[in-house]
Amino acid sequence: MIYRHKHFQLDTKSRKVFDQNGKELMITGNAFRLLAFLCEHKNATITEIGEYLDHAKEYTENHIRQYRYKIKSIIGEEIIDYKNSIYSIVGDIETVEKLNLELRVPSKTGKDDRITDLLHPNSLIFGIRMKNISKKPAIIVSILLLLTFFPWAYGYYTVLRWAVSLVSIYYIIGFYSKTKVFDFKIWTLVAIAVLFNPIAPIFLQSKTVWGFFDIIVAGFFVYLIIKTKELK
Repeated sequence: MIYRHKHFQLDTKSRKVFDQNGKELMITGNAFRLLAFLCEHKNATITEIGEYLDHAKEYTENHIRQYRYKIKSIIGEEIIDYKNSIYSIVGDIETVEKLNLELRVPSKTGKDDRITDLLHPNSLIFGIRMKNISKKPAIIVSILLLLTFFPWAYGYYTVLRWAVSLVSIYYIIGFYSKTKVFDFKIWTLVAIAVLFNPIAPIFLQSKTVWGFFDIIVAGFFVYLIIKTKELK
């Protein structure tokens, strides 16, 4: 479905938002889902929004306020209104068959030339473009962590530190680029990256203690595998 507002156009199929001139706006994650939900339903309570975003998580007005602020800062207009415990879109929304993304610029001939090759950047953070977030790194490190129950040479644990740290950083960047919110998953990944970092390694008292943390961290990555879809 494509929704058109005087300040933006939203395509639910491609999960992209564009401004009036056809430039892609980087509204992603729950901010995008909130905007799309309100475009479809016109207005909703925080309970209805929370059920749509994630029925297993309890969303507060602070969460929605963050998403609203992100949408406002990117579009440059107050798009979502909050009144009498109801969230709604400011202005009219219409559905259209296709996106109108043609830019017009004055040409040397005095006529308008159409520019159809628009830049559609993927999620960009810290200079890294992430088209999607894969489950494969989490699967790999989960297996590596569980294999620590077997005896290995010291080099294996060095490789394990690098793998767990790099995969944690991968998901930190990926999740933050989608939601722009430091939530439970991101803070947990930060802690894991620090614990396993190979640059300034942390040494625990015994192999038993490390085994405990290996199980916990492997369980967390399994949680990511089950909970997280291939985010695009």
